Amino acid sequence: MALRIRPASQSDLAQIHSIYEYYVMNTVVAFLINKPPIDYIKSRFEATRERGLPYLVAEHHGSDCTSQVVGYAYASPFRGFMLGYGHSVEITIFCHPDHIGQGVGNSLMMELLRLLKETKHVSRELGHEDQPKEFDIKSVMAIMSVDDEREDKGLGLRDWYVKWGFSEVGRLKKIGFKNGRW
Repeated sequence: MALRIRPASQSDLAQIHSIYEYYVMNTVVAFLINKPPIDYIKSRFEATRERGLPYLVAEHHGSDCTSQVVGYAYASPFRGFMLGYGHSVEITIFCHPDHIGQGVGNSLMMELLRLLKETKHVSRELGHEDQPKEFDIKSVMAIMSVDDEREDKGLGLRDWYVKWGFSEVGRLKKIGFKNGRW
């Protein structure tokens, strides 16, 4: 598969939306209940870019010269309304369901982590938005849901993050409810 990782653009948002909608409607990986409007994706994209954080897409190039977004990744501020957390970001990575296990997530993670080492996070504190501050990123978090009803409990994703150097630091039990279960 010819895969290219590049910064996302406005023209990618419809394909990003389609990927995200799949996870909202079919999994507990995303905790929205209803189909997300395209504006939801657009607002996250704009907020990420406004803060100087990376928002990437994995683009597959077919032999017929067509291209398709097969995954995306971005960093968002952790509790971004407080400057004390300015050095911390949360990452999000989604792969098109037809392209899982093909290296898309690994490629996105590698580039996202590389960019975060050199990125300055522009943060603004609630009530002081006119006084932005720049921060080096020191803490990168991956926050995910675990589905206790699945045979593997969804821990495969957790194990994938561990492979990248993340460590599990805590669990919040039964705080999300979707598809009739905790």
